[in-house]
Amino acid sequence: MSGGNAVTPTSTTAQARVMLYQPSQRPRWSQGGWMDTSFGRCRVTGRLGQRHADIVEALLYRAERRRDVSDGGIELLVDPARVRKTLSDSGYSFTQMRKLLAELRAATITIETPQFDFPIIGGLIDHVIPSELKRPDPLTGGERSLWRVRLGVALVMLLEHDLSLYYDPTPIARLYHGISQAIARHVLSHKIEPTGGWYLDTLIVAVAGNLPSKAMRDARFRLKKDSAGLWAIGLVLDGIRIRKRRTSDC
Repeated sequence: MSGGNAVTPTSTTAQARVMLYQPSQRPRWSQGGWMDTSFGRCRVTGRLGQRHADIVEALLYRAERRRDVSDGGIELLVDPARVRKTLSDSGYSFTQMRKLLAELRAATITIETPQFDFPIIGGLIDHVIPSELKRPDPLTGGERSLWRVRLGVALVMLLEHDLSLYYDPTPIARLYHGISQAIARHVLSHKIEPTGGWYLDTLIVAVAGNLPSKAMRDARFRLKKDSAGLWAIGLVLDGIRIRKRRTSDC
C-alpha cells in the first residue's frame, strides 16, 4: 500500500515495531512497564490502543499545513471532518474523537531503540484547539472551525529522527480487530519481505508479546475474519503466513 501526505508522514517505523500501541481497540491502562522487542523497547503510562493509532495517523495524513514552532514543536492545521471520515465510513462521533484525543494527551511514553542515541520521552499530542480558519458546514448550513493540532514532543522527535512511513491509514482503520491493525502497521513498516512472507505466529508475538495458547488461537481467528480488509491494504493471508499482495494474486 502506498500514498501519503506531502505535509507530514503518516507514521514512523518505531511506532509500529516497539509495541507503543496495544494490539487492541479496547486497550487496558498501562502502568509504565517496559515492553521489550527485537527493535527496542518502550513503556507507556496511560491508555494507548489501535484506535489511538488510527486518530494519530489520520491527523498526520489529513494535515493541510504544518507550522514549525520556535521551541522546536510542530503545529498542524487539520480539517476534523476529514479526520472523522478517515476513521469511519459510518461517521465516527466527535465525542469518541475527543475521548481518544484526551487519552493521547494524558499518555506519557518512553522509547529506546539502537538507532537513537537518546531515549524519546514525552507525549504524542499536546493540544487541539479551534483555528480561526473555517469551512462551510453542510449539516448546519453555517461554518465549522478547522483544528490546530500541536504535536507532543515524543511524536515530534519520532517524525524528525525516525524512518518516515507514507500510506493512507483509511483501510487500516476499517479493520475489525486490533490485532489485525497492529500486524498491518508492523508489516507496512518493512520494505523487505522474507521469502514466502511472515509467519503469523511470529507477527502476533511481535505486536502482542508471548501469549497463552488460547489467546494465540483467538488472534489467528481474528486475523482470518479480517482477511478481506487485509487484502484491501495489500496483505494476503496465505496459510500460516502473511505476505504482501503480488500482481499474480489479482
